[in-house]
Amino acid sequence: MKKTLLTLALMAGALTLSSCAAKPDMTTATNPPAATQGTTTFPDMLPSATGVLPQVQDGMNEMLEGMTGSPTSTTSPTSTPEATGVTSMETARRVVEQIEDELERLSEVDDAEVVLAGNRAVVGLEFDDQYQGGIDERLRGIVRERIAGVISGVTDIVITADAAIMDEIETLGDRLKTMSDMSALQSDLDAIVRKIGGA
Repeated sequence: MKKTLLTLALMAGALTLSSCAAKPDMTTATNPPAATQGTTTFPDMLPSATGVLPQVQDGMNEMLEGMTGSPTSTTSPTSTPEATGVTSMETARRVVEQIEDELERLSEVDDAEVVLAGNRAVVGLEFDDQYQGGIDERLRGIVRERIAGVISGVTDIVITADAAIMDEIETLGDRLKTMSDMSALQSDLDAIVRKIGGA
């Protein structure tokens, strides 16, 4: 912001100087102005009430309004979490992609498959070849944070690295695109969680 304000101030100074240079009544520098008690004034260089500075001020006001935002301004989906839990199919479809993208940004993760319903999420992870840590408490915490950054209220998060179960999560994620019944999604999700618990 300081850089922008400095740029605007420099632009105002340049515009003021260019408007002064265009005035025909300016004298050349060969006749220095007379000093009056140690001060020199240049009244012709001051902008008029309709000159450059009010325009710059208007531009700065618009810029500041844009930076602070208004109560009706929109934010990106990942900047503020969705409402508590997954309560609609539309929300389930939207947040799944966002969470998968967030998890795949992790250096440890090569691929992520996620399905959510209500306050439950099932996460399948395929790790990068160089990562040897597996699903430890540190990784669980990171996954929890990434999910919470997209949607709040998902408190039951089950994570697996089992390739076969990850395929089931991916299949359910693909079916999610055409499913319309939230209870059917919840039932299929619970069945996957039971398999992970028994594995």
